[in-house]
Amino acid sequence: MDTTMYDVLRQNLDYICFAGVILCFVSGLEFVMHRYLVSEKLRGKTVAGKKFSMGFMPYLAGSIICTLLIIGWFMADETGKQELERNKQMVDGIAPTFAFELEKLGHEHIRLATPTTDEEYLAVQKTLEKWLDINPDISAIYTLRPLSTSNSVYVISPPSDHNHDGKIEGEQEQGYPLGTIYPYALPDLTQNSELKSTFREKPVESDWGATISAFVPIYGSNGQPDAVLGVDFNATVWAKKVTKARWSVMAFLLIIFIPFNTTYWVVFHQRVERFRMQLHQEEISESEDRFRKLSNATFEGIVLTDQGQILEINQTLCTMFGYESESEMTGMSAFLLAASESRDLLIENLYSMSNSMLEIVAQRKDGTKFSAELVGTSCMYQGREVRVTAIRDISERKRTQEIINHMALHDTLTGLPNRALFTQHLHEVLEQKRAAEEKLAVFFLDLDRFKIINDTLGHARGDKLLKAVATRLSRCAGEKGVVARMSGDEFVMLIPHYEDAAEIEAVADQVLKRLEQPYKIHDYELHATASIGIALFPQDGDDPQMLIKNAETALFRIKDKGSNTYSLYAPAMNMKGIERLQLENGLRHALERDEFVLYYQPRINIETGQIIGMEALLRWQHPELGLVSPGAFIPIAEETGLIVPIGDWVLRTALRQNKAWQEAGYPHMTVAVNLSPRQFMRQGLVETVAREVRETGLHPSDLELEITESMTMHDVDYTIGLLEELNKMGVQISIDDFGTGYSSLSYLKHFPISTLKIDQSFVRGLVGDPYHAAIVTTVIHLAQNLKLKVVAEGVETEEQFRYLREHRCDEMQGYLFSRPIPAEEFEELLRRNVMYEVS
Repeated sequence: MDTTMYDVLRQNLDYICFAGVILCFVSGLEFVMHRYLVSEKLRGKTVAGKKFSMGFMPYLAGSIICTLLIIGWFMADETGKQELERNKQMVDGIAPTFAFELEKLGHEHIRLATPTTDEEYLAVQKTLEKWLDINPDISAIYTLRPLSTSNSVYVISPPSDHNHDGKIEGEQEQGYPLGTIYPYALPDLTQNSELKSTFREKPVESDWGATISAFVPIYGSNGQPDAVLGVDFNATVWAKKVTKARWSVMAFLLIIFIPFNTTYWVVFHQRVERFRMQLHQEEISESEDRFRKLSNATFEGIVLTDQGQILEINQTLCTMFGYESESEMTGMSAFLLAASESRDLLIENLYSMSNSMLEIVAQRKDGTKFSAELVGTSCMYQGREVRVTAIRDISERKRTQEIINHMALHDTLTGLPNRALFTQHLHEVLEQKRAAEEKLAVFFLDLDRFKIINDTLGHARGDKLLKAVATRLSRCAGEKGVVARMSGDEFVMLIPHYEDAAEIEAVADQVLKRLEQPYKIHDYELHATASIGIALFPQDGDDPQMLIKNAETALFRIKDKGSNTYSLYAPAMNMKGIERLQLENGLRHALERDEFVLYYQPRINIETGQIIGMEALLRWQHPELGLVSPGAFIPIAEETGLIVPIGDWVLRTALRQNKAWQEAGYPHMTVAVNLSPRQFMRQGLVETVAREVRETGLHPSDLELEITESMTMHDVDYTIGLLEELNKMGVQISIDDFGTGYSSLSYLKHFPISTLKIDQSFVRGLVGDPYHAAIVTTVIHLAQNLKLKVVAEGVETEEQFRYLREHRCDEMQGYLFSRPIPAEEFEELLRRNVMYEVS
């Protein structure tokens, strides 16, 4: 019998569904356990290098279930085979008897026309019904014989209860009455020489359900088979027996599966709890080990104490206090770690359970002392609250702090107090004098001609002289007086008490006489004098800053009159002219103190946006006033003549800086330097420029000297000759602030200039003022006609930039591109190749 895969699947559908349910249940259980591990944060955790696992239990459970399911399948299949074989044996046993009885009843006399009330028909029908009652597995017994007119057969068959429910209902259960045409093909038993029965194992669907049929030959009076006895077994009964066997197997598996999974879940929870405990224990061990290693690796000593007794320490503490091992310190009193003068503080700290910090004098095992810093708090230790303290050796830090404090408040050369310490001390003394209504005096001293000595004999001898002066001043001040060095060759002296002005003047005379005595410095006999400005408390000031300032003002006043003398402060000195003198005096020392600095403002090519040059601009970084505006000190420098050395310094510094940038690999650029009227008119300007260019090694064409229109008009012939010499050298000349002076344009064509710079006042009103726009446009056209380059200063907005670009201005500079910046920041622009984005 052919069996397809579909038949196998259909016949075992209950097994397949049962297996699917079991699989889903197991999968769901595994998913629940997985989510449980995730929720408990145990997923992926390891203990002793191993992750959580149920071992072989899941695999063992799956193997057992699969094995039992397969065994059950074979058992059910075997049950079906046994039932089929029993049916065969039953047919082989009873079918011949049925056939013999029908022969005796003369079934061959029954034809299609035989009425149902015929005695022979009734006898056959009764006999068949009797056999059906005896054999409940048989759903129908009938005879088949061929018709002469066709291949069909007719049947003798009684009504049957094919459902075996004890009732015969409906037409389909009435059986086939005598002579009914039956659709079976008549088995050809004559081909079988042994004339054995034929058994059809495959169920056949008929009107009364699925049946398994058996066919046995019926012999006529001539001894030859002339009919067939058909016996139909109810396939439903057989299937029910097989299904019952299957469900018995599945019920057995389910009975085993439920307690197994319950046990599995209990074991899972036990394993989880055991794993959790092991993980917790491992984390505690790792934490303790990590804490131990960290505490030993730190530079701080750590100690746990209970009522002052040491419980645990780290190795750092042993080393810090000079002990050999941790066991040597464990159990000893922690109070022994402090020197006697700090022991009470330590006891109070160790008995306190609050967070605290303090400094003590600690004591090592050998009795040596050191400064220590303690940070304490409380923690739980073996079920009780103890004190944990971190101890740090701060001896080196305190020594360093003392050195730093001394350096911050004292002059490194002379060892005298500096301005900050002197001011602080003066403030304290003033508080005392104010309360006692006493007087004091502040002397401000400046050495005369010290710069000449320093420049002539060198800084080493100059420093020796300053130290000698400091020593003499300290002796003059006595034990109660204070001497401080303010800066350079400037000193201040505090006279803490005096009775009248005559006493102060006597002290000043004594100081001057002491200072003018000769000094022996490196086999040189030097003479140094000083000028002194004096301010008195309380009439000349009520605070330290005011007294020092007024004393310095008196000094500036007296230096105008000469040297080696003194002057008491007078209120008339504190006027605007004094401030001017202060600036002038500062300017005299600014170069030697290196207080000047150059800022650079880039010049941008209007077509490419690239930096093609810069203008060097002077700034004064005053130690007290901060960054002084050029407008405040340039006029003073011009008037006093200091602008000449300052201008030479600007020229030299700008040339060196430009050369340094070229050697660093940056593109060649022109540096523009402003010339003052004094520089321009002095003799030797050409030689000075030539010397600086030669010494710095910069090409003359990379230097541009800027002069104003007014400078050219004082002596036109001199100006033309001077500019021609500079032009022959290769130096470029530009007219700065063009349009603001009163020069004649007829002279402009005679000057060998290369550039016109439009004053920023015109550029600033370029967009909103048509008159300024007309002036700017005229200057640009004038420069273009004279074949000159034109540079716009003070460009700050995009509108100004676009207007100047549309009118073909060559270069620009202004805040739109960059403010004047120090050389370091300007070099950063060059390094990043910064340029203005020209759209």
